[in-house]
Amino acid sequence: MNCFLNSDRHIAKAPTLLISSCAALALLLIVVLPSSAQRSGSQAPSRPSGPTGGTAPNVSGGQQPGLGQTPNQMPTPLYVNGRVLLTDTGKAAPEPVSVQLFCGVDLLQVIQTDLKGYFQFVLGAGPQSNANLSAADETPITMAGGGGIGSAQTYGRSGSFGNLTGCELRVSVDGYQPASHVISGPPDLSSIDAGTMRLVRIAGVQGSAISVTSLAVPSGARKEFEKGDKDFRNHKLTSAAEHLQKAVVEYDMYAAAWNELGGIYVGTHDTEKARVAFEKAIAADPKYIPPYVHLANLQFESQQYEDALTTSGKALDLDPRIELASFIQALANFRLNRFDAAQKIALEVQKGPGPIYPQWHALLADIFLQKKDLASAADQMRAYLKAAPKGSLAPQMKKSLDQIESSGTAAESQPKSSPAQPQATP
Repeated sequence: MNCFLNSDRHIAKAPTLLISSCAALALLLIVVLPSSAQRSGSQAPSRPSGPTGGTAPNVSGGQQPGLGQTPNQMPTPLYVNGRVLLTDTGKAAPEPVSVQLFCGVDLLQVIQTDLKGYFQFVLGAGPQSNANLSAADETPITMAGGGGIGSAQTYGRSGSFGNLTGCELRVSVDGYQPASHVISGPPDLSSIDAGTMRLVRIAGVQGSAISVTSLAVPSGARKEFEKGDKDFRNHKLTSAAEHLQKAVVEYDMYAAAWNELGGIYVGTHDTEKARVAFEKAIAADPKYIPPYVHLANLQFESQQYEDALTTSGKALDLDPRIELASFIQALANFRLNRFDAAQKIALEVQKGPGPIYPQWHALLADIFLQKKDLASAADQMRAYLKAAPKGSLAPQMKKSLDQIESSGTAAESQPKSSPAQPQATP
């Protein structure tokens, strides 16, 4: 798929970069496919990965032998264990929650808790059945381009990639304050116990990525959901769908099961069934955030831009911090040629306290190119390349930036603010 459309067009002798389809594709890979409480990505191509840099372990193309190991020896697995509980109930979330392992700004791995809240990272022993490498939470860092997410196969135990001291476990769930745990010492033999990470509800935020309907699920429906979740983790989508269908037949108000089922339907390209499933999830629990974001993305992909604006707006009403919903809003406005509205959203997000999706810079570059402001477009291209030097858009971004800089049109396009010479109306 060629994500850069009409790349041979010119504005003031420089190429017009149209990234909206690529941004939408990136969004699709992150948001839509099978999703529980925090799972929001497909099992297909992996999402853009975390930016490089920081204090992450040194990773090369292949495994490096650990201390005391020969190149032919398999590294001893390193286990990182813990549990996630909700303070408002004192129990585990009734749906799987994503846990991220970071070293510096590098995301090593993302896995899911089980339905009792327990999690275990296994580094250096092959892929995990609960690994979630295509997406995790809806936090900005997880969508960042560049670098490369380390799968469980990439890392051996601590001796093979340096000590995990200072690395951090993070859990971020819409409607709850983020929780984190910094690893403070070397593993005890081959394991690290992170203890219990507790999620606290945010006062004044109506919505949540954990559905209240999951707390009242009959045992039969719950068992079907657990079976469906297990099959999904093992990439058995047909069987997973069958179990989830049984779960919602037994308990029609099972919002999380409807949401997960909708994600599977998206993965099998059954758009109408996916739409119905997401709408069923919203009807069952109007304050459950994930189906709003998933439905908005589905509407965007179907070119129903006004509907996508409305649906993502409802998600933001529930929690205004959902960057992914803001991203959908900006993209939809861009597709509707409302460049000022899209620019306003993007610039507001950039003012936030945390890291943002590098795709915001790509979108802003596109907006400025449409406005023939090549200097500002070039600035956004540089910002993208700094945040995501190995991101999926980086090659074309570099090419376009080189063309703008070599042509000199960026300087020519800078607005003139002299009082004696008012700017011409665009």
